[in-house]
Amino acid sequence: MTDSSKPEPGKLRRTLGPLMLWGLGVGYVISGEYFGWNLGLPLGGTWGMLVATLIITVMYVAFTLSYAELACAMPQAGGVFVYAQRALGPFWGFQAGLVQIVEFVFAPPAIAMAIGAYVGMRLDVDPRVVGIAAFFIFTGLNIWGVRQAAMFEL
Repeated sequence: MTDSSKPEPGKLRRTLGPLMLWGLGVGYVISGEYFGWNLGLPLGGTWGMLVATLIITVMYVAFTLSYAELACAMPQAGGVFVYAQRALGPFWGFQAGLVQIVEFVFAPPAIAMAIGAYVGMRLDVDPRVVGIAAFFIFTGLNIWGVRQAAMFEL
């Protein structure tokens, strides 16, 4: 690359260091502690949750290491689309990319509504208003810049 502000075609400009990437990763998964993990506690009890957490930990470590290996082996913009296309061909690469886009479209509003529900349980506010506000705040933060969003995450 001759100019650090303009990456080569198909390449991403590096803006985050190891600490910020770690912070983003922790931020992405730790929300489950508040919005998902606790649902299993009444059903499985303490020991059931411990066993489930250990199983999920092994699976998540395997996923993380695999994804990191793929990212280093194929450092191109496109993520799972690039990996699946290279391994399985254009049709399955397209399918994987499509599924990832669907996740990117539906996950942020779902997370925003979960934030609204959580705040609505604690405060006397309309959870929908809080969810919509959270959605626009975090969308604005990401539009502002990846680096700023990562700093907020830390």
